[in-house]
Amino acid sequence: MATQHSQWRTGLALLVTCSCLHVCRSVTSKPNILIIFADDLGWSDVGFNDNTMRTPNIDKMAKEGVNMSSSYMNHVCSPSRAAFLTGKYPFKMGLQHSVFTALKNNSMPTDIKLLPEHLQELGYATHFVGKWHLGFCMKKMTPTQRGFDTFYGMYNGKGSFYTHISKWDGYDFHYDTGKEAADYKVEWAANGTYSTNLFSDKTIDILKNHNKTKPFFIMLSYQAVHGPLEAPDYYVNTTCAHITVDSKRKTKCGMAAAMDAGIGNVTSALDSLGFSDNLITLFVSDNGGPTKEGSSNWPLRGSKITLWEGGTRVVSILHSKKYLPNQPYQWGGMMHSIDWYPTLMKAAGYNKTITGIDGVDNWSPIVNNGTSKRTEFVYNINDVKNTSALRVGKYKLITKAGKPDDWYYKPPGAASKPSPPNTYPDFSLFDIDADPCEETNLSGNSSFADILATMKTKLKAYEQELVATKTYDTIPAGKPKNHGGAWVSGWCDA
Repeated sequence: MATQHSQWRTGLALLVTCSCLHVCRSVTSKPNILIIFADDLGWSDVGFNDNTMRTPNIDKMAKEGVNMSSSYMNHVCSPSRAAFLTGKYPFKMGLQHSVFTALKNNSMPTDIKLLPEHLQELGYATHFVGKWHLGFCMKKMTPTQRGFDTFYGMYNGKGSFYTHISKWDGYDFHYDTGKEAADYKVEWAANGTYSTNLFSDKTIDILKNHNKTKPFFIMLSYQAVHGPLEAPDYYVNTTCAHITVDSKRKTKCGMAAAMDAGIGNVTSALDSLGFSDNLITLFVSDNGGPTKEGSSNWPLRGSKITLWEGGTRVVSILHSKKYLPNQPYQWGGMMHSIDWYPTLMKAAGYNKTITGIDGVDNWSPIVNNGTSKRTEFVYNINDVKNTSALRVGKYKLITKAGKPDDWYYKPPGAASKPSPPNTYPDFSLFDIDADPCEETNLSGNSSFADILATMKTKLKAYEQELVATKTYDTIPAGKPKNHGGAWVSGWCDA
């Protein structure tokens, strides 16, 4: 499979190289925008943070671009994706607890204008490729009715990378090209092909057929490196043959390497088709890596599903030849998932204030390597688990951050971290600037009593804005056996 994919890539390169690149170049004055979402990618699941991983294309992007060292998402998939597209904290939408599940009538609020809807108004062609995981039982919840011209991928959050079968034996792969019922199609032909390859190839197909008089906004939302742990044998046993710590880490390496190869194919196509000179690319993970599935967030503490830094501080790279003239550099400014909406809108030339969102526009600080406009943020407030965390300046307040709470996959030669305590006080306090790995709890130190009190007061104020976690009905009518064996939309329409 890998050999065939490489041959295909070479063929594409030869085909495009033989054409006139000047004719191919984008003629729009607005920047083309490509978002590459990795799923469950840990802090050290990339080569530039762990040299045993094999991600040369992502590493190159980090080396050439703006590597963001203090960029945060939410602790699990659906809340992070909702925050990114709405610019709103999940706890203000009742989405703070967990992920969306298949048989429930859950989604992002359908009355909020999303980033792609706003970009459509600016003349952008918009496409979503990959994992959605933001609701689908009503058609108004699906990507082509939330601001995307087309959708190619999976509605749910998890399934086989090859068969695309998820829970209740449901096939979950789609190609939706509009808003009408006839525009919704199950993509049965995808069965048997690794999803990472499918998503990369579809993105290249969109680029090849794009009307270059319009700017594009593409969200390439990989299923990788989320479980189940599946990767082509070549990447596991050849590219990652050197990984011996355990089989999960080795397979995770293979999944990341396969995704990186796909990203390399996409970036090669962007270059050959003349898009790269007027392009902004954001590579970001939707949350920290799940350590129980072979991901490493070292040296950050904790895992996906927790409010420790390992669950929420993510690999994030911004790259552009034209719009980030002073790169490469590391930007340490505070950035949260809710900030990408206004930041990318400013990059697209929108100069008005976007009302009703929590995000701040950080485009100018990033471009000029300046100070972030964000000075504090809420990691989450979960009224079901009674967990919460708040960052104000360099200090972080946590209550019940959650387990796993250790440091995992220690590299050879690295100093050991302290063992986590069996119990925690009601509130823990950390100085993240001095202690990004959260090793020293300051809450019991009298010198920090005033800071602790101030942080508690601020958290209490945020709690007043909380919308209670929404509950949803389970609707058996949505089971795939009722729809030809596939997950489809429309079975809970009012």
